Amino acid sequence: MYENPAVFSSKDFSVSRRAAQFLMPRIDFSDPSAIGRAERLVRDFCVCGFIIFNGEVEQVRETTQRLASISEFSLLFGCDVERGLGQRVSGGTLFPFAMAQGAIDDEEFLKRQAVITAQEMKYCGLNLAFAPVLDVNTEPRNPIINVRAFSDDPAVVSKLGGIFAETLQKEGVLACAKHFPGHGATLEDSHAHLPRVEKSLKQLMKSDIAPFREAIAKRLHCVMPAHVCFPALDPLGPATLSGPTLRGLLREKLGFSGLVISDSFRMDALGGEEREEENILAAIASGVDIVLDPRDPEGFLERCAEEDFFQDHACGESLSRIFYAKKLFASGGEEVFSSDFERNAEEAGEISRRSACVLRGGALRGRKVSVFHFGTEGTEDLLAGLREGLSEGEVAVEKSLSLSETPELRDARSLVCVLSTAPAGWTENSVIPQAIMDCVNSFSSFSGEKILLTFGSPYPVAGFPFFDTVISLFDSSRTSGRAAAEILTGERMPTARFPVKIGS
Repeated sequence: MYENPAVFSSKDFSVSRRAAQFLMPRIDFSDPSAIGRAERLVRDFCVCGFIIFNGEVEQVRETTQRLASISEFSLLFGCDVERGLGQRVSGGTLFPFAMAQGAIDDEEFLKRQAVITAQEMKYCGLNLAFAPVLDVNTEPRNPIINVRAFSDDPAVVSKLGGIFAETLQKEGVLACAKHFPGHGATLEDSHAHLPRVEKSLKQLMKSDIAPFREAIAKRLHCVMPAHVCFPALDPLGPATLSGPTLRGLLREKLGFSGLVISDSFRMDALGGEEREEENILAAIASGVDIVLDPRDPEGFLERCAEEDFFQDHACGESLSRIFYAKKLFASGGEEVFSSDFERNAEEAGEISRRSACVLRGGALRGRKVSVFHFGTEGTEDLLAGLREGLSEGEVAVEKSLSLSETPELRDARSLVCVLSTAPAGWTENSVIPQAIMDCVNSFSSFSGEKILLTFGSPYPVAGFPFFDTVISLFDSSRTSGRAAAEILTGERMPTARFPVKIGS
């Protein structure tokens, strides 16, 4: 792949242009000044490319075309697409979290998701996927990886992650696997803190690093290191800033010769804005090829672009990797047709339905239920789907209650409790608040049939062993709500299996 790169010398182009290739700022379409700023970064500095946030399909397409037309070099346009283009771009297809694919464990379904993701990205002019997640989620309390991982089994993550990356690249999109050497054992969110993983190198190699090792063997082109400290590898700092981790372990021991792109430099694990300049230089010195999402790219380039640092041999090797990746994935010239977004959404819905897992129980014993939910943001669609599915299955919803209401369940025969939790940066959304835990536990004394439905993270079910029926799905869509109802009404027989270990 990159076996013998032609190393760029200081004579190939100006030092300031060299330095700018190491930076990939953001375009956030919710910021009215974002496009104008991006044009200046391309025209005046010649940055490597951009990571995309928000926006709408046609808006993103128009912007990438405009920026590509004014850039001296090809541009990399990246996007977080673990769940498809719809994760970041309105109008794109949104899939369930990766753990849904771990539950289904069907290579064809996974390949189809990767193909759809790549096709929709290419229509928008995007050529760099910050996916797949190759983290092995061995910590059930993990607040930021959780259902973003395929499984807690390294073999499953290796297989599915490898297929996803390989398919994206065959479709012409650069796959960036994350978060090396593994974020799945953390108890903290690296958006807000610097997590530490106290595992030995032997333990890391056996579990966390195994999926990366196998993906590299299958010609993975790009890796994102974690903003996580691994004292067994380097006691001085996170993997992002660690020469022993990136140059020693990733490149020398594992033989990786592709691109290394950092995680966002706006995450607080790296110490905040006042340390950004220092951290950018440290990351590049440690083996990062492209620094992602710096807060002040203009300021950094104005102050640092002429430093001798950017003229050394190692930086020349980085530039060779960057331009080779651009040659493979950002060369342009290919005619791209619009995707069938409506059909793609239907395929995403089928993945939601197929991923339903039953821990115990199954169809309802009665035909009347009371539904208790917690009114959290984003649950409206799944509750609507649940009600629709129950109604079509001739099950009556007698009451629909939320946490703010005192449940009057003395006359109820069946109680359906709905929990929706999923990871998101800086939020700890995957952790159930104690007030909700207490409320759910109070249902243990209910004498009727007790059903627990989880959407998103499946791990909360371990804390409530008294439910007669437990069903988990991996997103909070309307389709997932209907799928749960279809199992309760006996209309659907689940075939998926929990891809992680769940307590009794």
